[in-house]
Amino acid sequence: MKISRAFEEDIESLCRIEKEHEGYAFWGKAGFEAEFSKPFSVTLKAQEGNLTAGFINFWILRPKTEINTLVVSKSFLRRGIGKALLNKALEYAKKNECNQALLEVSCVNAAAVSLYLSMGFEKISVRPKYYNNTYDALVMAKRIEI
Repeated sequence: MKISRAFEEDIESLCRIEKEHEGYAFWGKAGFEAEFSKPFSVTLKAQEGNLTAGFINFWILRPKTEINTLVVSKSFLRRGIGKALLNKALEYAKKNECNQALLEVSCVNAAAVSLYLSMGFEKISVRPKYYNNTYDALVMAKRIEI
C-alpha cells in the first residue's frame, strides 16, 4: 500500500469511493475542488496497485488538526487501510506542530468508533441528532505529542 497526497486528477476515484457508502455525506467533485483550493486542507489517498483504496481529508489549523473524512473502498475494508491513513494524517499533523486531533463520527458507525478508540481518541462530547436529525455525532479528540 502506498499513501500519498491526492490531487485534482484523483477526484473521480475519490467520488467513486464516496458513492459506495450509503448515507455518507457525499462531497462530490465540487466539494473536493473546494478542499484542494484551501491552503490548510490536506487530502491523502491510499493506493493498492493502480487502485485508490481510500482517502482521508484533514485541516491543519495549528495547534490542532481537524479530521473531516476518512473513507475506505468497500473492496478494501478490514485490511488496515483506514488505520494507515489515520496514522499518516497524525504524522503529518505532528510535523506541522499540531498537538491535538479532533473529529466527529456517527454513533452508529461502530467500525469507525472502534478504530478511533483503538488509536487513542477519546469521546469529548455528543452532538444530539446531528446526522439527518436522527443519529448523534460523537466528537472525539486525541493528544499529539510534538
